[in-house]
Amino acid sequence: MIRFALFVAVRVATTLALLSGLCVGLVAIVAGPVLAADLRSPEGAVVLTVAGNISAANRPGFDPRRDSFLKYHERKFDRAAQFDRAMLDELGSRKIRIEYAEWAEPVTFTGPRLVDVLRAAGWRGGSITTLALDGFGTKISRADIDAHDWVLATRANGRPMGIGQRGPLWLVFDPPGNRPATQEEEGQWPWAIFFIQAE
Repeated sequence: MIRFALFVAVRVATTLALLSGLCVGLVAIVAGPVLAADLRSPEGAVVLTVAGNISAANRPGFDPRRDSFLKYHERKFDRAAQFDRAMLDELGSRKIRIEYAEWAEPVTFTGPRLVDVLRAAGWRGGSITTLALDGFGTKISRADIDAHDWVLATRANGRPMGIGQRGPLWLVFDPPGNRPATQEEEGQWPWAIFFIQAE
């Protein structure tokens, strides 16, 4: 009798443990994608959102009530990686000085490398499309990303770039050969970036 009672108790405990595990799994599925533990949530104002073909995220999917500006630009996503300036700074700082004939003076850009930002979001795709505040999109292939040391500049001449000053982010690369940038190169550098669609 004691053996039978012990057998029943063990079976009940095992069944309850299995049911508990199933419930946890179902809750995770219903709740949506699991957000990466290694990408912390931004504490300051978000200056960049990366969505699409990424494996790390720190926010849930698109919310039309919360994301009115993204809704205006017709951008939706299941999950995304968001960064404030401090998080971008934590990815490392690269400094490049660029001279261009149409600028009043050379500009020293500071910010993380684009590949480090994309790596933090878990991107392993074939291209990205940057989106500027005015809705202008620039598609950049993996080959073009690999061909240059792109910097996602958060500062110009030591000062954070504001709205109306080609900020919040300006994607640039250092022209090879320590020479002034050409018109073609300057035209490849999207500015006023706030969103990246990873493909």
